[in-house]
Amino acid sequence: MRLYHPTRHAAEILRDGFGENSGAYLTETDRSGVWLFDSPVDKQMGGGDDADMLTIEIPETLVLPYETGENLPYRQFLMPAGLLNLYGPPRVMEEGSLGSALRWTSTRTT
Repeated sequence: MRLYHPTRHAAEILRDGFGENSGAYLTETDRSGVWLFDSPVDKQMGGGDDADMLTIEIPETLVLPYETGENLPYRQFLMPAGLLNLYGPPRVMEEGSLGSALRWTSTRTT
């Protein structure tokens, strides 16, 4: 399954792997992990205009236990960094690649 991670820290992730982060971002309580989505999401979810979109391929059977959220226009997952790093490194999605990336590219400014 292809997953997407918007971030302003692409260079560090590509160099060092995903890091484990904790906090209440997108949740009501503190949680730990890396947020991933089943489609490119708005760049604001990854830090704004400077964000890059990373992609990573992970077997769906490993991803499903980490799915969170309901009634969203996309599926989201909060996964342990260590598990993601077993399937990395991720790739930087090029602007304009794939028809499924229209929401991402249409929000990018040039």
